[in-house]
Amino acid sequence: MSLNQRPLDPRSIAFGVFWAVAVMLGVKFLLAPWIELNTRERHEQILAQAHATILQNSLEAQDPSDLMRSAAEGMLISLEDPYASFVGPEQMRRFHEDSSGTLVGIGVMLNGRGTVLYPQPDGLAEAAGLRPGDRFLEVDGVDVSEWLMDQLTEVLRGEIGSEVNLLMKHPDDTIYEAVFKRSKVPTLTVGDVRLLDEEAGIGHIHIRSFAGTTAAEFERAMWRLNGIAPNDALKALVLDLRWNIGGQLNSAIAIASFFLDGELVCSLEGRNQKTEQRYSARGKAIYKDLPIVLLVNEWSASGSEVLAAALRDRGMAVLVGQRTYGKGIYQQVYDFEKGNFVLKFTAGYYTTPSGRILEGHLNPSLVGGLEADIPVQALPENSAAIRAWLRRNPPPSRFRDEVFAMFPAIRDLHPPEDRALETALRLMQASL
Repeated sequence: MSLNQRPLDPRSIAFGVFWAVAVMLGVKFLLAPWIELNTRERHEQILAQAHATILQNSLEAQDPSDLMRSAAEGMLISLEDPYASFVGPEQMRRFHEDSSGTLVGIGVMLNGRGTVLYPQPDGLAEAAGLRPGDRFLEVDGVDVSEWLMDQLTEVLRGEIGSEVNLLMKHPDDTIYEAVFKRSKVPTLTVGDVRLLDEEAGIGHIHIRSFAGTTAAEFERAMWRLNGIAPNDALKALVLDLRWNIGGQLNSAIAIASFFLDGELVCSLEGRNQKTEQRYSARGKAIYKDLPIVLLVNEWSASGSEVLAAALRDRGMAVLVGQRTYGKGIYQQVYDFEKGNFVLKFTAGYYTTPSGRILEGHLNPSLVGGLEADIPVQALPENSAAIRAWLRRNPPPSRFRDEVFAMFPAIRDLHPPEDRALETALRLMQASL
């Protein structure tokens, strides 16, 4: 050792290590957030300046709120996300109705010509005296006697608790008035419910979409099928997810919880977060031993694919029909109440319990979708008839005779030829 060299002091090494770690931690937890915050604030300031500049200097006066919403919509468009959507003030009510499974109205079912098919049982319309075959003459003093269903539906909706004044006419030409306040009414996300084979106890339920009311609707549908099945026991179920493009993930998981007991339903894989796993509820799988055939087609997407994959991966169901759409992404929904708009955009992928990505459109390298175990190609001439049958709302028992007498075409409706459903039924009959 030379005279100019001295042995290293362990305390100096420890001190150096301490400061090195302190600097790294400071960069990570203090400097980086500070830089990010100041950068974000600078961008926000620039946007605010652009907003103010346009308001102050444009030739035509601009509404500040409209301008702000346009900027938000423009940022969403720049994502080039095919699944992204901007929900403005005009669509806000419909958006909340679709996601909740309820709408605000008077609780009445109309046909295409705007005639009352039937009021929803125990609802406001029934209490106000509306009956099958009634016609609307005026709504809040406006002549609507020539209006069709779509026009009437819009004017009958409104804010919860708001008052609506109706001038109505019974089929016997008796004119009467009805005044009441709008309230929440179900949109009916569970459609066709019937026994396909009464002797064998094979039922059919079609789920149109997944909303806040779907699980309760499905539970009631299962009670009904069990009640009319032999010995009050349903033996098998054809669960129809055709033309179901999804909806709320939690709703799809709630349906899975009738069949899976605390098991993995799907995983969510985002960009900046760890994989989040979603499980079915424990203690609610009252139909875990019920044989299931799932009907799917090219319009079965998102939540439908999550549910179908979870049941098939667990050996609970067989898929019959066509390859599903392949929308295997989840979206973040941000409701900017003060701005009166909603932003929806893609945040990550769904993966099945077996680890497969369902998405098939954002990335060309991904196949996407679910291939049916038993492929059945629908006849093109029957597809529209099948969809219309699944979308119909049969009259409740208390109004059935009255509706059938008033509208013979509804009474004479019969299910169209449905090759996929017939295949599922034969499969069930052979396995029981």
